[in-house]
Amino acid sequence: MNQPTAHELDPVAGGSNETLWTPEACLQGYQAANDQYWREHGLTMTHSSFTLANGSSSSNVALAAVPGTYRARRDGTPYEILPQRQYIAKRRFDPRPPITFRTASEPYIRLADALAGNVRNLQGRDEPVFSQEHLLHQQPLHVEIPGLDEQSASQDHLTQKQSLRLELVNCRSYERQINVRNPAHSSHSITKGRLAEKIAREIFDYFNRHQADPLGSPLLGPGARGFEKIILLELRHVSKSSWQPVLGVLRST
Repeated sequence: MNQPTAHELDPVAGGSNETLWTPEACLQGYQAANDQYWREHGLTMTHSSFTLANGSSSSNVALAAVPGTYRARRDGTPYEILPQRQYIAKRRFDPRPPITFRTASEPYIRLADALAGNVRNLQGRDEPVFSQEHLLHQQPLHVEIPGLDEQSASQDHLTQKQSLRLELVNCRSYERQINVRNPAHSSHSITKGRLAEKIAREIFDYFNRHQADPLGSPLLGPGARGFEKIILLELRHVSKSSWQPVLGVLRST
């Protein structure tokens, strides 16, 4: 397969027409590259997908890295997607739209900022991220037991936890449950800002424990080295009660 070049994916890489990409244009570029990859390798999805505003399918958005970089709209900071395998659900489910993490100036949030509790610039930081319908019987708690199918908890009670999954290339699969209910109002979801903080903590702990393993990018590891370069773009719904973060790595300028 002929991979697209950095110039094809990054319109500011050389040339006289230095037009910055919008996040939407970048997403469409990734979708097109991913569609081609799936067609050429005869791959298919095992569950349904929601439809984006432009009519495209969410399952066509790539988690794997595409060569090249995307320049953010304001300060020109380049990043590359941290390559992951896409988690495939064991059962059919109705996917929810991705939860995006953006600031006023960037289409992402730095995990180091979220880890420090600095989410004041995150758009929608005080909004609940999971609807009441999502947290109730539509999303039963799943507990993964090696060698067995996922087991679901009672559907009569509010689901307290959702699973966070990492599928970094060349690393073992990782799954961790996080509490998604507001401790002050147990029937309500946590906010997007609090969710970003929880994701940052889990990923930092995961990296910190992997002192010898490669971590998907030469800019990362061993352990938490390079954590300050990691950014969170969105969280994707990959099974009934689990989500997979889309991460990027800031490149040195």
